[in-house]
Amino acid sequence: MFVLLTLGLVCTAAASSGYGANNYDGPSYQRPSYGGHHGYYDYSSSESSSSEERHRRHCKKPEKLSVPDSIKNLAKSAQFSSLERKGKHYTKISCPNDGNKYLLLGDKDGVDVTDGTHTVEDSILLAEGVNLDLVGKCKGRKVDVKAANGDRVKVRKVVCVKLEGLPDKF
Repeated sequence: MFVLLTLGLVCTAAASSGYGANNYDGPSYQRPSYGGHHGYYDYSSSESSSSEERHRRHCKKPEKLSVPDSIKNLAKSAQFSSLERKGKHYTKISCPNDGNKYLLLGDKDGVDVTDGTHTVEDSILLAEGVNLDLVGKCKGRKVDVKAANGDRVKVRKVVCVKLEGLPDKF
């Protein structure tokens, strides 16, 4: 019995020798070889690794579209947030969420938005509604969006116009 116990102890010691032992010259296991950077990547390049920073360089924030003085008190600045999906950059354009109905207008040369008494020159109706959000693809200084009439337009300026005292149709 003593012989079996001693033999088992010796076999266990022999099997576990070197297991988990730290070898300061290298790892105790064989790492796979990937070539190139050997598992390391230098993130401190001249370009920022932040997707938010890349988006800011890629897509500029649209400016506020000017409106006539008669409805200037109803015009609100739109809010912008950056989005990225599958390496493509998008901008979400939002009107204030205060329970009121808004028109989202964008700039387009040669087109006017009018209701009979008020005219916003060189603009196109992008969307209308409550809690309004519109997503467009970034194209440098412009944002490519789908207008309310179904046309794809590239806008540089946008404005939210509150539908208070204005007719529902433009």
